[in-house]
Amino acid sequence: MLRVDLGRLERKERVAVHEALPADDPRWAETGVRAGGPLGVDLDVSRVGRDVLVRGRLRGEVVSECRRCLREIRVAIDETVTVLYRSGLTAVEAEAEEAYPLPEHEPELDLWPAVREHLLLAAPEYAVCAPDCRGLCPGCGADLNEGACDCGAPEPDERWAALRGLKLNKGGDGGGT
Repeated sequence: MLRVDLGRLERKERVAVHEALPADDPRWAETGVRAGGPLGVDLDVSRVGRDVLVRGRLRGEVVSECRRCLREIRVAIDETVTVLYRSGLTAVEAEAEEAYPLPEHEPELDLWPAVREHLLLAAPEYAVCAPDCRGLCPGCGADLNEGACDCGAPEPDERWAALRGLKLNKGGDGGGT
């Protein structure tokens, strides 16, 4: 559920949240990230004066495509979470302070928006299956990791012909060509 009862938190001053967000949970759909299994959420929620501090970890796996060869790959997520919910702030003020507004008259604190943000930042935007992935041939689309393609070398783009004649100074003096 990823919700904390604020009355309970007031009485105990510290509450642990342990949840496994299943791969088929509808909340994944709003992230644009494909789950490779459950997302483990382990958080410690505590009162700090009038504010609430959340610390913990997100662990799991996301499914992505290699940006070079388009193979499906699994990427491990192990993200540290630290979030501060500040009392008496508007959403605009909270954003400027890099915090979340603490709801004034709500019985529960919804931790999902903060978990979602950390998940999106932890998931790679451009995953690669291997550092030496050769990708796909731009001419025929063959997977170059499986061998050379039959379409041959691509024709050079004549729009770049003037640049091919430039000589670069490799002396390292920082002084241009």
